[in-house]
Amino acid sequence: MPEAPTLADLIRRGAESGDPYLALAFHPYAEGSTREELEKVLFASRRQRIQFAGAPYTPPSVLGALARLDEPKIRARLARNPRTPPEALEYLFHEADGEGLAVALAAHGNATPELIEELPFRSDPEVRKAVCGNPSLPRSILKYVFAAGAPLECKAVASNPNCDVDLLIRLWRLQDLYVQAEVAAHPRCPEHLRHQALHHPEAVIRRKLAENPALTQDEVVRLLLDPDPGVRAAAAKGSTLTDEEHRQLAEDPSRSVRRAEAQRKGLDPQIMERFSRDEDSWVRRWIARNPEAAREILERLARDSELEVRRAVTRNSACPGDLLAELARDPESWVRAGVAFRTDLPEELVEALGQDSDIDVISGVGRNPHTPEALLERIARHADSDVRRAVILNKGAPPRILGLLKEDPYPINRATLVQHPALERADLLELLEDPEPQVRFIAANRLAREVQAS
Repeated sequence: MPEAPTLADLIRRGAESGDPYLALAFHPYAEGSTREELEKVLFASRRQRIQFAGAPYTPPSVLGALARLDEPKIRARLARNPRTPPEALEYLFHEADGEGLAVALAAHGNATPELIEELPFRSDPEVRKAVCGNPSLPRSILKYVFAAGAPLECKAVASNPNCDVDLLIRLWRLQDLYVQAEVAAHPRCPEHLRHQALHHPEAVIRRKLAENPALTQDEVVRLLLDPDPGVRAAAAKGSTLTDEEHRQLAEDPSRSVRRAEAQRKGLDPQIMERFSRDEDSWVRRWIARNPEAAREILERLARDSELEVRRAVTRNSACPGDLLAELARDPESWVRAGVAFRTDLPEELVEALGQDSDIDVISGVGRNPHTPEALLERIARHADSDVRRAVILNKGAPPRILGLLKEDPYPINRATLVQHPALERADLLELLEDPEPQVRFIAANRLAREVQAS
């Protein structure tokens, strides 16, 4: 094959190779008789057909071709494969034994409203149960499911994005606790039902209400004063409050509330100072990662007794260089590794960390795009497969270093290598002969995509 193959060259190679994984990758790019030649390779054994019918990586074009095979086990897998295209689902229902597949088709994300309308949800409770959570469900069917469904089905109807106000009101009147909770959380929940949910004695309903994106400011404030900490925590995530209300949250006795507040952007400096001394280490961790934290706060948290808090400081984009250098000498390797993963380190600090004996630290250096090539080469030859993979995940790794890993003994490393943007086409062509099927498939898929685009 020429050094710069055409798409036709690749497809022909897939057909002539007898390799089902090359044929799988090239199938979407082939047409007519050439596609039929690939299908002879793909469907040569029943085991392969069954495997590809259920695999999440199988291209939709192959799933569509499999749907036309008269094999019930394959069709059952296709009905559950999330990549099966709408036209194949239609074929399965109309031309195959669609009644036996109705439950799977009812729940399928690619099922069209027209197909769902034809399914036997009126006579089959299992189909009705499967269909009521489908986001493609027309409102007419939602109303039917409500009229005929059990509480569990009605709960799914209440959470369906297509549910309208009238149906939400009718669902609320069922007086089922969990159905009402879903109604309270729905963006279309009308104001008078939100008011009832706000004063409901059951905390589960008030917690779900707090997740509703359509809440008014007054409703949010009321939920922030709720006696249940779970309700307050849910209300604190994403609410727009006054400074005084935020200060109250910072003093909340519930850790879950303080954690939710500590994650917020634009924290008042006084609140940030308060949180940096909080007894809960998770609260301190969120402050340690906050790029708006003052230097004195970061200095204190960089010496925190909890290693995860210190590591959080290493992940702060605003952490000053001298503090990073201090953390690079931390007695805990997990903290030093946090420094090693940063992409803004000076070369001398990268070199120093490269002399560390801990695997996590060396992996961080291996992924660092500022790591000198000579050091990367040493890491690429490391005995540990995870350390070698760090070099493969390094976006700045040069083609020469990547080429050293083409024959890495660990298949996952080679499968990851195939996806590196700097890997040269000659190396990709070599990987079409890799002993691992997934490596061959990913290499072939990438080659076909790039050749078609060029």
